[in-house]
This record gives sequence, structure tokens and C-alpha cells, in this order.
Amino acid sequence: MTVLAVIVPLILLCAIRRYQKMQYENRKPFPFMQLPQELRDMVYEHLIEDPVYPPPQLRLNHGSSLWMIPGLWSSSAASSRRLHTSNWIFLANKQVYKECMDVLCKRATFHLTVSPHNYKPSSSSSPPPPSPPHSEDKRLWNISPDTLKDLRTASLNLITTSAMLGVPDPRNMTSTDWTLARHVREELKQLVNVKNLTLDAKALGDPLWNPLWIWYHACQSFKTMGTSASNTSPTGPKLNRITFSLDTWSPGENYLARHGDEDKWTWFCMQGHGVGLDIGPEMTVREFCGKLYQECRICRPELESEEE
Repeated sequence: MTVLAVIVPLILLCAIRRYQKMQYENRKPFPFMQLPQELRDMVYEHLIEDPVYPPPQLRLNHGSSLWMIPGLWSSSAASSRRLHTSNWIFLANKQVYKECMDVLCKRATFHLTVSPHNYKPSSSSSPPPPSPPHSEDKRLWNISPDTLKDLRTASLNLITTSAMLGVPDPRNMTSTDWTLARHVREELKQLVNVKNLTLDAKALGDPLWNPLWIWYHACQSFKTMGTSASNTSPTGPKLNRITFSLDTWSPGENYLARHGDEDKWTWFCMQGHGVGLDIGPEMTVREFCGKLYQECRICRPELESEEE
């Protein structure tokens, strides 16, 4: 009994000290910066989310200092307004911010939106000056030029109303003179390293006008971007695909896709079958409408028999 009375307290004391040591070691920060660069990049890649610009308006009592941290809000968060706390890693230190931004620009898709929320058409009937404003408060997306130069993948979402065309009668409008398109092309000219850039032209419903005009002018204004016909210096990036949609039900419009690095465009049906080559800058509204809704002979083989 005497031996047990001596040994048991010693065992308990050793167990307590071992537990305290383990608790102390668990409180030590993980040596993240001592990991190899490849492992740190894997962590960043797991945390990053596709950035959305402009970010959704904050409804909660969060500070506005994190509004423009890339990836703070994802596409799914636009409706739920859910704060993604994983992106606080950008605030760790300068080295982590630089490394994480590098992974973000190379791996994520930047969703750039133009809508009535971040673009207000001029009320003046006179045409604006040829050079769009460069002041920071009039930029569509608050993204630094250095970040834009590092992007690899981006999608441009053009959500427009009839007023955003800037003219009372779209029939008398020249696509290359569209103020909004010129403004967008001016900001996108910094995307010198982008590999994949798409455009979705969405027309907001209005019973007093035909959404075809938005689609037509968007197509004619942007498909020459990045080519010798561009009016910006540098010429900017080339689009890979142009799609057309409505905010309500749509019968299913064809879309445009580019032939690699060439300046030729091809029309495809919704199933990805080619339906014809694009006519080019000289395309009229009637010809555009014909290509937009041209029937696919693969999806509808009965068209061949009808012609025969």
C-alpha cells in the first residue's frame, strides 16, 4: 500500500505534465511559411473562389474595407449574401497576399458584370468624347491594372436595358460608336495575358423595344476586340465566345465561337453543332437575326429531306 501511495501520485503528475505540454504545443501556430511553395499553392487553390465584380452590396454590418478583396464573394453568394471567411487569408501578410493573388489570377475565373447597377448612361443626347473617362470613380470594376494583366480566365456579363444603348432609336446607331462598349473595351485592354474570355449579352425585358438590338450591337462591338479593327491601344484581348440571352424565357439562341487565334467566327446551335460562318463587320440586323435563329441540320435532320 505504501508503494502504491507513492507511485500513483507520480503517475498522475507525469500524466498532467504531459497533457499540459501537449496543450501548449497545440497552441503554437502552424509554421505555414516554412512549407514548400508547391504545398502553399495547394492550400491557396483550395481556398480561392471565383471573384465577382462589382461585388454584391453588403447588407450586414461588416466593414467595407474588404469589399474589393478578390474572391470575398462568389457567384453563389450573390443571392445568399454569405460572407466567405476563408478569404481572410489575404490579410495574413504581404507575402501570402502576393502568392495567393498569383494563384487566384491564374486558376480562378473573374466574372466582370456591366449592369444598370454600375453603369449609368449619360442623359445628354449629344455624343460623348471619343476617349472614355479614366477617373477611378467612373471605372466599371475597381481592379488594378496590375491585377488585370495577370488574369488568365474572365467572363464578361453584359446585362443591359434599352436606355443603356444611349440613343432613342437603335436603328440609327453605329455599333462602333456605342459609348458603353467603348468604355468596356478601354478597361479590358489591360487583359494582355488572358487565355479565355467570354461574353454573355443579356437583354432585360422591355415591351417597348426589341432585345435583338442589344444582341446585335454587342456582337458587332466586341467581336473585333483585340484585332487590328480595335480602337484601343493596346488592342486588348480577343473574345473566345459570345452568347445571347434574356432575363426571361428564351427560345434558344445560337452562339458565336472563334476559330483559335484567327479572326473568323462560327455560329453554333445550343448543342454545339456548327450552323454557319459569321458574315463579319458588314453584317446587317436582318442577317444577324437569321444566324441567331438558324436551324441546325444535325439537330433537325428533317430539314435535309424537306429541301430535297
